[in-house]
Amino acid sequence: MKRFAVFCLIPVLVAACATSPVALTDAKPVPADRVFAYGQPIEGPSGQLVVVRDQGAFGAPCPIALYVDGVIAAHFRTSEVLTVHLTPGQHVIGAGPSGSGMCSWSNEAAHRREIAHTVEAATQAKMRLSITQQGLYQITPTGF
Repeated sequence: MKRFAVFCLIPVLVAACATSPVALTDAKPVPADRVFAYGQPIEGPSGQLVVVRDQGAFGAPCPIALYVDGVIAAHFRTSEVLTVHLTPGQHVIGAGPSGSGMCSWSNEAAHRREIAHTVEAATQAKMRLSITQQGLYQITPTGF
């Protein structure tokens, strides 16, 4: 009977660890004290990148750092959103660990994941931050 109970409990625990996308209307803004760059509108032509972090238990205690062209833009907690203002052209957008204690890594740059994104003037794109169940950081385009 104990084995059966443990067997039935495993899917529940795995489901509790899963993250899921957050609709922009349900996300809360990243507080100003955790926004370090690109959070304010810029003069001249610009585009917006709306970045939202997944909700869910997996990785929830640890903030995710958002990087733009190698500069830390913000630290995200679960279900938070930030609109990043960028000049038109190609930018490197990254996500990686942020924090101390259990949230730190000896080599943060080795765990950072980056993608190229082309910003067009007067447009808005959306991206999603998440941590996989394997502990990998992700930043991906999203339709949510």
